[in-house]
Amino acid sequence: MKTRLLVLVLISLQHSYAAELDSVRTRELDTLLVEAKNLRTTHAALPAQVYSQRELQALNALNVTDVAKYFSGVTVQDYGGIGGLKTVSVRGMGACFTGVNYDGVMMSDIQSGQVDLGRFSLENVSEISLSNGQPDDLFQSARVFASGSVFSVKTKFADKNTNATFKGNLHLLAGSFGMLNPSVFLATNAGKKWAFNLSADLLTADGTYSFLQYYGIKYNFSEILTRNNGDVKSARTEVNSRYNIRPNEQLTFKLNHYISERGLPGSVTFYNTDVSNQRLNDQVVFGQIHYENQRSAHWQHQYFARYNRAFNHYSDRNPKYQGGLLNETYLQQEFYAAAVVRYKPSRQFHFSTATDWWYNNLEIKSNIFFRDFAFPTRISGLTNVAGKYLSERITVAMNLLHTLTREQVSSGTAAPNRNKLSPTLSATFQPFEDKELRLRAFYKNIYRLPTFNDLYYHEIGNKNLRPENAHQLNLGATYSKTKLLILTNLELTVDAYYNHVSDKIIAVPRDLFHWSMTNKGVVEMKGVDVTLKINSLPVAQGEVRLMSNFSYLKATDRTPNSDNYGEQIPYTPQHSGVASLSFQRKWWELGYNLQYTGVRWIGQTTVRNNKMEAYSLHSIFANFTYKRIELKAELLNVFNTQYEVVKFYPMPRRNFRIRMGWGF
Repeated sequence: MKTRLLVLVLISLQHSYAAELDSVRTRELDTLLVEAKNLRTTHAALPAQVYSQRELQALNALNVTDVAKYFSGVTVQDYGGIGGLKTVSVRGMGACFTGVNYDGVMMSDIQSGQVDLGRFSLENVSEISLSNGQPDDLFQSARVFASGSVFSVKTKFADKNTNATFKGNLHLLAGSFGMLNPSVFLATNAGKKWAFNLSADLLTADGTYSFLQYYGIKYNFSEILTRNNGDVKSARTEVNSRYNIRPNEQLTFKLNHYISERGLPGSVTFYNTDVSNQRLNDQVVFGQIHYENQRSAHWQHQYFARYNRAFNHYSDRNPKYQGGLLNETYLQQEFYAAAVVRYKPSRQFHFSTATDWWYNNLEIKSNIFFRDFAFPTRISGLTNVAGKYLSERITVAMNLLHTLTREQVSSGTAAPNRNKLSPTLSATFQPFEDKELRLRAFYKNIYRLPTFNDLYYHEIGNKNLRPENAHQLNLGATYSKTKLLILTNLELTVDAYYNHVSDKIIAVPRDLFHWSMTNKGVVEMKGVDVTLKINSLPVAQGEVRLMSNFSYLKATDRTPNSDNYGEQIPYTPQHSGVASLSFQRKWWELGYNLQYTGVRWIGQTTVRNNKMEAYSLHSIFANFTYKRIELKAELLNVFNTQYEVVKFYPMPRRNFRIRMGWGF
């Protein structure tokens, strides 16, 4: 079991791919995977949470965003509907501080700074992980070190040692709201050198669901209404290729294409029956190449190159616009290259350096706005120098990140160029030689560059914005045990943290009708994250698994003279937690998942209407796998809870999903 949301499933996939192994070898592999996963989560100086492929099957998750909800300290912004925008904030720092790593290369959105995780399927994923601060491994591109936290997705490949030449699976997922989601995954090895895989899926849904709308001063009246304009049609295709040049030397290629057409449901307010006519079409394509060489025991190096093109078309039919229609198109491109070198003079000392350069541009066309748009371009350079000392009981690591930007515009004035150093220091210590108890700590200074929307958006952009500056401090302890009483595996982590973000970029009114972005905000976060994972000894010829976490977060506004000074920042609950309990016996598995979100506020806590009540979601599933056939049934939101993640955007109540699969 490795670290991330989709890697552990290698064990369970042995059935669907008809790779019959004897029970002794299976138990040995299980033990090795558990031990490897423990090293990544409990030995890391920077907190890391991992869901393997096997563990992902025990979650009621449709896409990568659904998995993110099961990580400790994570807040997901979800505007409802299957195709709605979904972004992730970690420890209250905001979605722009969360980096998304896809097979070693960081994703980006220069326009908004937020990557929509809703467009990533789980069909070809082997592992998902979340690292606070940054991953513990120094052998990474410099861009990986430039975020407040890193959400990593690792995709599947054919086993290098398999004798099978062709294998894969077909799945069909159907559910409430007219949802159909067929998918295919194919993998093959062409001799000993080449490996290929193809994954593709389609998603269609009308997105129409009922919800409860409450009225009255005490919200004691309600009626059932229908959520409209939440339909979605999307298609995703990804092709991967790996060429094994020599042992520990390989070249990989990836090509990904995503296209979608969806409605954007509007907000629901008292007695407002207007139906949103907003539509969004997306087309994203990216290709990347990765060369890695670890043949030498002392010197290793790797190189990345990537091209990304994202096209968005937004439209809104509304009488408030001249001609009754607003049409806007956005086109952003990125050219990226990186090089990483690691030197290991001994087993105790590791050093690395990485240099990344990339170019971004943004073009906007509108039938109404953006007449004098700046058409900005930005060249960004990152250089990271890192070192680590590690022994059986002590690990100390540090790195220094240098950020350099050069900004240009076609019209108007460009934002200032930036030049900054950002340090990170981390350590872990095992106080008792015979016990897997470890203490850990890290400090990180990082800053977030303003996005193109912050700087150049119509009327509200401010070219003089300073980057947000963040300081992160974490103190924690981890404990792991492979055999304890009736348990075969136990992982427990507890981390207390303090984050301070200054020069927070917020929108403030210039007058009664106009707003502008400015550096005014200061936010302070104090919190505790607790995670627990347990596997039991055989019970009734089966195994019980428990995965749970709890988060406490006091994220307060510390902006001088702010009306909200000392109050919890919007959409950030003080208490949240999840639990996943499953029982697996040979061919079948039963599971229960719980998600709890505490009280949130959208503004001043003294205003009653700003309060968003706490809610809990309960979901169950049953999974049957026999040889090459897989059947899974899910019932989500069992108790029909009406809730909102974003104010005035009601989420679905009770719904179901049925999944059928065939492996070959």
